[in-house]
Amino acid sequence: MTKLVGITGGIGSGKTTLSNHLKKLGYLVHESDVVVSEMYTKPKKQFLSFIKEKISKDVVSHNKINKTEIANVIFHNKAIKKLLETHIHKEVQNSRDAFIKKNKNNKNKLIFADIPLLFENKLEKGFVLVICIISSEKNRIKRVLESKKFTKENLNKILKAQTTDKERKKRSQIIIHNNKTKKDFIFSVEKVLKGLIKWEKL
Repeated sequence: MTKLVGITGGIGSGKTTLSNHLKKLGYLVHESDVVVSEMYTKPKKQFLSFIKEKISKDVVSHNKINKTEIANVIFHNKAIKKLLETHIHKEVQNSRDAFIKKNKNNKNKLIFADIPLLFENKLEKGFVLVICIISSEKNRIKRVLESKKFTKENLNKILKAQTTDKERKKRSQIIIHNNKTKKDFIFSVEKVLKGLIKWEKL
């Protein structure tokens, strides 16, 4: 029987590093951030229609979505922001459900799902256990700003929207700390995986 394992943690904690390592080892991993990214970079007709009709037709040009313009729209309208977030969460959930259904007979009994807002959206009931990556806010901010994917202003907004590490620890079954080198982090991951492999065979 397939066992679903959730992965979560604050922005910049190391979720992507963990997911990439799991995929390298042959495990199946559904990544919420990848799904969201592709919704914008490779938008389907249905999503383009939703954006034009419900958000703003001015943010779409030649079937391409201007994320900067969307950010400006939702910054000034909380109702539209909520509408967009609800739609995206639903699409990600549908993608995850389809991924799990497609791979339920996979040779590896474990399927992982990387979900940044797992606890914020009360999704933990769908998993047999949750792995949480804990890293100091100082380290997380440093990693994110060095990646140049977010401005400091946008990063601060994300940090405020996410739950605390204290809350994540309370609701997770496995904690992996990531405050040293990448090598140290992978070593900790491998130790956890050894335990999961034994448990997987039960």
